[in-house]
Amino acid sequence: MKLFTKTTLAVAGIGIASMAFAADPLANTTWQTYDDGEPKGTVKITESNGVLTGTLIAANTAKGKKHVGTTIIRGLKADGGGKYSGGTITDPAKGKDYRMTASLSGNTLKLKGYIGPFSRSQEWKKK
Repeated sequence: MKLFTKTTLAVAGIGIASMAFAADPLANTTWQTYDDGEPKGTVKITESNGVLTGTLIAANTAKGKKHVGTTIIRGLKADGGGKYSGGTITDPAKGKDYRMTASLSGNTLKLKGYIGPFSRSQEWKKK
């Protein structure tokens, strides 16, 4: 009976630990995007099997509205400690993809897109 209890507790502990690990703080969050300090749109970030994806769900300009529904973040993965890498970000207006990294600090998501040795940063705010 003691072995059964210990085994049950161990399995339950592993299950709880797995659920806590799987719950990424970016999963199912919504972000106000900014470009040069101006609000541009809203992005919904979702998670599937440890991979984060971001979709433009609203835009503040007529040009931007035609890109609503576009997936702009793909393949982003958590490195731990609020750091993310391995993804790409798409500039919907230009249709170009850039390697990206991100870091989460409270309600601020700092993104950095790379093309060759050059990079550009943005800060998004959680909605």
